[in-house]
Amino acid sequence: MKQNLTLLPTRRVVLGTSLAAGAAVTLVACGSGKSADPIPSPTGTAYEATELSQLPVQGTTSVTVEGHNYLLYRPDETTVLAYTSVCTHQGCKVGTGDSTNFICPCHGSEFAKADGSVAQGPAEKALTRYATSIEGDKVKIYL
Repeated sequence: MKQNLTLLPTRRVVLGTSLAAGAAVTLVACGSGKSADPIPSPTGTAYEATELSQLPVQGTTSVTVEGHNYLLYRPDETTVLAYTSVCTHQGCKVGTGDSTNFICPCHGSEFAKADGSVAQGPAEKALTRYATSIEGDKVKIYL
């Protein structure tokens, strides 16, 4: 006599499959988190960050404006890029780094100076970017 056996998935299999599918959807929806913010428009209040002479082309500096720390990078004669100096991993203060990256001394995260994106983890999110302008001999940051 033949028995017709129907195998039903166990509760554990159904739960595990559901969790895996949900995680995959979440990862696709959120992306990697490593890309940088687009360059913001200069809106809001402009604050003097530094003298232009203190920031040579290809140079970086750390400044404090309105009680918060920012990193400035000057890739060419007419551009200054500004980022928060707060690491997106655990909130340590990111330093001016090497020739291409800002570096967090706490856990080794590195962020590209050109756009603030994550160059090396453990951080998974880019540095927050701020609008800047060069006005005469001053660098201004918009907060």
